[in-house]
Amino acid sequence: MKLHSTVCVALAIAALTLSQSASAISIIFNYSYDSSGFFTGANASRQTLLNQAAGEFTSRIQDHLTAITSSGSNRYDVNFFNPSSGATTTLNNYSVADNAVIVYVGAQNLGSSTLGQGGPGGFSIGGTSAFVNTADRGQTGALSTPPTDFGPWGGTLTFNSAQTNWYFGSTDPTPGSNVFDFYSVALHELGHLLGFGTAPSFGNLVMGSNFTGASAKAAYGGPVPMADPGHWQQGLNSTVAGVSQEVAMGPSLTNGQRKHFTELDFAGLHDMGWQVSAVPVPAAIWLFASALAGLFGFARRRMA
Repeated sequence: MKLHSTVCVALAIAALTLSQSASAISIIFNYSYDSSGFFTGANASRQTLLNQAAGEFTSRIQDHLTAITSSGSNRYDVNFFNPSSGATTTLNNYSVADNAVIVYVGAQNLGSSTLGQGGPGGFSIGGTSAFVNTADRGQTGALSTPPTDFGPWGGTLTFNSAQTNWYFGSTDPTPGSNVFDFYSVALHELGHLLGFGTAPSFGNLVMGSNFTGASAKAAYGGPVPMADPGHWQQGLNSTVAGVSQEVAMGPSLTNGQRKHFTELDFAGLHDMGWQVSAVPVPAAIWLFASALAGLFGFARRRMA
């Protein structure tokens, strides 16, 4: 799926994020196909931003993804688009560790309006029936008909190497400035890699121009309008405790804007099968400690 750029002057909404403890899944970035050096050498600091974006997911997703280990006649082959060339790449006799999601990253010229693109990889599997059954990575319903869950091995993220106005800062960019926030694009494309708009279990919940997952409907107050089968409607907001943020999974990003994954975005992931914690762990601890203080006198898609 692709994220496009939008150039205009707009006010950004500040967001407060919370650091998290150890997570259930681990998103592991692989730079072996980064032939242009977009993430290596003098640009290695960009890896930190990728890891920070991944942390928004690993802090909330609580699934246990079982390992897949190729051995002997048990064969697991994965395929994905080379992030630096777009060519279909196949790795034979592949193995993926318990709870790991492998993400191949790189950059190429994606044209004048596309900031990035990403999605899950495909696979083929053969061997004993017990081994073939591990293809769902322990996510009951991922390989059922129709699919109700998703258990990817990983996939690809590609960023536009021709974009000259990238912002690689760790803090929010200046609203309305003529830059496009790399962090926000990485977050958006990781959402696609985890199945938002790309997994069959997500697509099964799209009815016409609306998303009908129960969690998303509860968070939004009804069916969620969509711009296309892979994105929420442009400019859609998610409001929690009176604080409104623009969703991360809209189709475009305004210059000078930083986005974070909102509760509505997470609700979409939950509906397609991911187990999403309701309250980040450190926040829950903080709320509990505050309450105590009050008492003492003062809170799987397959690639074609």
